[in-house]
Amino acid sequence: MVRRTRNRQLNSAGEQNSTSIDKTTPDHSDDEVHVMAAAQDHLGGVQDSLILQEIRNGNQALSSKLDAKTAEINQSISGLKVMLDTLNTCTTEAESRISTAEDQLVSLDSRVQKLSKENYFLLEKIDQLENYSRRNNIRVVNLKENCEGNDLVNFLASWIPATLGREHFTEPLIIERAHRALTHRPPADQRPRHVLIRLLKCQDRDKILQIAAQRSRKNNGPVMYEDKPVLFFPDLSASLMKRRKEFDQVKRELRSKDLPFALLHPATLRVTLPDGVRKFFKTPKEAAAFLRDSPEQT
Repeated sequence: MVRRTRNRQLNSAGEQNSTSIDKTTPDHSDDEVHVMAAAQDHLGGVQDSLILQEIRNGNQALSSKLDAKTAEINQSISGLKVMLDTLNTCTTEAESRISTAEDQLVSLDSRVQKLSKENYFLLEKIDQLENYSRRNNIRVVNLKENCEGNDLVNFLASWIPATLGREHFTEPLIIERAHRALTHRPPADQRPRHVLIRLLKCQDRDKILQIAAQRSRKNNGPVMYEDKPVLFFPDLSASLMKRRKEFDQVKRELRSKDLPFALLHPATLRVTLPDGVRKFFKTPKEAAAFLRDSPEQT
């Protein structure tokens, strides 16, 4: 279009020039003028065709490149879609497994709590049975090594009544068996091994422990043998001994406050207050809290 406009301008200028020339030169024929105009129109059409062809070629190349890039993008999107589908499947499976695992954990936690309670009950039962089997036993502490000679049973059957008072033993003391703790014999400068005694009657066991405690309170000290203190204790399981030993600090506080107390079987502390009221405590924490929070009664 630009070229046609320009050609028309050139034609107009040419006509003006030809008019001016016509004033000085002879007139051209109409045929020559038409030929020249046709030639100019032909040249403009050829140029327009070339430009359109170039545009078409550029559009085709651009379209091919766009198609190639679009195919690559579509392929990438398809790959991402497959990955997202796979990830969605894995996530769903993981959520299902997690949900199943949580349900199993709840069930397992319930079972563990139940088994823990049963285990605690069984341990308590075993400890109770063990202490029941020891109900006729006495543990003698700090009795001199080799004082019994070769017959520990006969020695104890005669020494205990003689030491605690024969008037308390109207019948012969029957000892089923006795032995020292099953450890290596200590040197002479160390504490002797404990002596474990099993009596036939639990009444004899209770009598010996009671008389020994009375003698200790009366004499302000334990029973003596060859100027050595000898202590009598009930033979208890290790677990029960540990529970009873936990009251030691509370018992020291009670002694400092001059309050009567007793450690009852299996591990219950009884405290007698100045007004005669008795308090019972299952754990040392309960007893310590009572002593701390009730100073007016202590």
